[in-house]
Amino acid sequence: MEPCQHYSPNSIVAKTRRPPVSALNDMLASDKAVPAEPLKWEVPEELSDLFTIYMRSDPAPEKLSRLQYLLGISDSTAVALRDVKDQVLSVGAEEEEFAF
Repeated sequence: MEPCQHYSPNSIVAKTRRPPVSALNDMLASDKAVPAEPLKWEVPEELSDLFTIYMRSDPAPEKLSRLQYLLGISDSTAVALRDVKDQVLSVGAEEEEFAF
């Protein structure tokens, strides 16, 4: 008789949760195999958040462009999100200079 394995809810959740970048890469791979239409989403800000998270992973420009299309993010919104990312990175670099 095999011993019973006990799983805590936290370990099950940790095993089933995937980081957003991995999920977005999977979506892009699926789209490459079978091109998809842009997503319809109730809260557009959530799509902007996903785009920003993916952008911070320094993907290839063609992947970022395709993700922008799939998430239905306008060019002006994408530029604004890139500007915010660049500002955050430059502020982070300045903070590192003053770290003791």
